[in-house]
Amino acid sequence: MSSDYRASYWLHWQSASGAEICEIEADPERFNFLSFLATAQALKVEFLPIAWDASGAIGAGGTSMIHQTLVNLDTSFAFKTYRKRDKTEEQIFRTLIAEITILSQPFIQEHANIVQLQGICWDISPDNDKPWPVLVFEKSHLGDLYHFATNEGRNMTFEERLTLCADIGRAVIDVHSNHIVHGNLKPENVLVFQDNARRYSARVIDFGYSTKYADEDQPLILPISEPWNAPENNGRVHQWTPRRAVKADLFCFGVLCVWLMFEPRLCGTAALSQSVEGSTATLRWMKGKLLIYAQQLSKSETALGTNMMTTISEFFGSSLSQDPEKREINCIERFLFKLDPQW
Repeated sequence: MSSDYRASYWLHWQSASGAEICEIEADPERFNFLSFLATAQALKVEFLPIAWDASGAIGAGGTSMIHQTLVNLDTSFAFKTYRKRDKTEEQIFRTLIAEITILSQPFIQEHANIVQLQGICWDISPDNDKPWPVLVFEKSHLGDLYHFATNEGRNMTFEERLTLCADIGRAVIDVHSNHIVHGNLKPENVLVFQDNARRYSARVIDFGYSTKYADEDQPLILPISEPWNAPENNGRVHQWTPRRAVKADLFCFGVLCVWLMFEPRLCGTAALSQSVEGSTATLRWMKGKLLIYAQQLSKSETALGTNMMTTISEFFGSSLSQDPEKREINCIERFLFKLDPQW
């Protein structure tokens, strides 16, 4: 691929292969099957000689469905297919190109809390025999965080819940420090794993809405995913500066942590609110006063010591502020450091 051809697609990215790639241009004709193949080749993404099937959905992000299928007795993969009904072909390939470009960044390929892209296989459309790319990820037998925390993970200890929050926080910090906005943080976009010692860990998925920005003036687009989105992301703002988009990410992470830490109480298994069914419905009901409720929940968690209670309350005080200017960019770092000074 010539450098002129590469430059017509990307600006300023640094790929795993050394190609300089960054902002994707907005010309619709450049986002198609051939441009996707060119991008995958430039990034040295592997094409896998396997087929996927639709058995066992394990996650649903804003842009896709995550499925898991067995290839043999020893290996299973998660397959990410893109919803085609409500998107144009240009939109689908724009999302695919953005996602594989971000997932091919060296720091992401080495990150313990971001799901690793294994390669690409194909889904042949039964309607017109068109081949559609399917992204292949490492397996997760426990599924996404929403499914896990509301089912077999319901009895997790508070310490285990904090550990998962910390894992997600590490991923958020590192993507932000590399000028990437995730854009769609929510439990469905986190997979849960368990090691041989039965310790849980979390890894962030779905970078289909993510953007790597070249400068502070680059306009970004954020999706709306109730009840996880920031209050200022209400449909009235159509383009975001990177700084404001990062602050919206902080709020999303704060909401996710409130939900994960206190999900059994939010869903009505404790007497916080019997008038609202379901933990996500409770979050919607709380939305305007979420900070107040989050701090009350922190104080009522009797297993927490005074120092930990203060740490969690301070983190919520910053990340869940209704005013984005009061959300401190380094609030996650302070939170993680107080949870684990060795971090």
